[in-house]
Amino acid sequence: MIGTISISLAALRHNARVLRDLVAPARAAFVVKGNAYGHGLVESALAVEPLASHLCVYAVEEALELRDGGVTAPLLVLGPVPPQQLPDALAARAEPALWNAKGYVRALTEAARARHTPVRVHVKINTDLNRLGLESHELVDALEEYLRHPEIEIAGIYSHLASAEEIDSPYTMHQLEAFDRALARAKPLLERRGIVPIRHIAASAAAMLWPQTRLDMVRCGIALYGLWPSPQTREAVESPLELQPVLSYASELVATRSIPKGASVGYGGTFHAPHDMRIGVVPLGYADGIPRLLSNRGAFAVGGALCPIIGRVAMNMTLVDLSAAPNAHPGSKVTLIGQDGGVNVSADDWARWSDTINYEIVTRLPRVIPRQYLD
Repeated sequence: MIGTISISLAALRHNARVLRDLVAPARAAFVVKGNAYGHGLVESALAVEPLASHLCVYAVEEALELRDGGVTAPLLVLGPVPPQQLPDALAARAEPALWNAKGYVRALTEAARARHTPVRVHVKINTDLNRLGLESHELVDALEEYLRHPEIEIAGIYSHLASAEEIDSPYTMHQLEAFDRALARAKPLLERRGIVPIRHIAASAAAMLWPQTRLDMVRCGIALYGLWPSPQTREAVESPLELQPVLSYASELVATRSIPKGASVGYGGTFHAPHDMRIGVVPLGYADGIPRLLSNRGAFAVGGALCPIIGRVAMNMTLVDLSAAPNAHPGSKVTLIGQDGGVNVSADDWARWSDTINYEIVTRLPRVIPRQYLD
């Protein structure tokens, strides 16, 4: 076994129920972009689909993969859909994001006419995250343009928050107020046309910390996988949510060796043995999702003990100090992420050791590493 990622579908469904109940009466949409944050796109989507109002992806390719995998839930495509991919998006019955009122709308309506079907869209407003979206003062004019085309149905209007993980976040309130003002200006037009769009702006952190942002629907991402949006979020939630980690990552030692005091280990000789010691070789490295920044900083679990990483993480190998696991031998299990006896190594640990966030850790786990799905 070079390496296996295990996914608990029971934990995934548990988290989906917890989040659905948290945001009620708002609807729960579950974000499965980025290979379901590294957990496996189709399998994760199928597990939570019965609890979802929508499933959110980034690209049309993901929507097509979900449909091919048997997913029937509404799909919201959060990222840009190139005009040439619009026929595929409509074939997948996907709901694209729309923030352009010119040539793109022509391409959208032509694709819809060619399929003899309307297209449901979610209109995105920029509330000073300053990535994608209409400026708030452009919303009314844009809606009037969209509604000139019977092929376009306004399914939702949404935005995205920049700082919802922060406990004291005036910027979150600024964004929500900007969103509300834009909706208020558009309300007369929408009411005249009998349109009641789904309003959504909150993701996991906002749903936990800022209940007023839940509106009609919440896009739950990182929390679905049993990971917290930030340590501050976890500390601030008054009634801790019982989120369960979904992913574990395991391998085994392929070799052990004894080295004398002073021996160097790995590329560049960044570690020298402070005493005679036993070390183990784990057949995974930065090509397999282990951040190189874990070099001489991180640790894996072997035999119920925490074994520090020594030397530089290489492309496909990582070395560990086996001093705390004297009985370890080739074939002994190595827990990279997960529980081993009384020792737990988490994606949050990896993130802390490599100065990043848990989102990056799990989404960068390569798809070529086999996933096994446990119910």
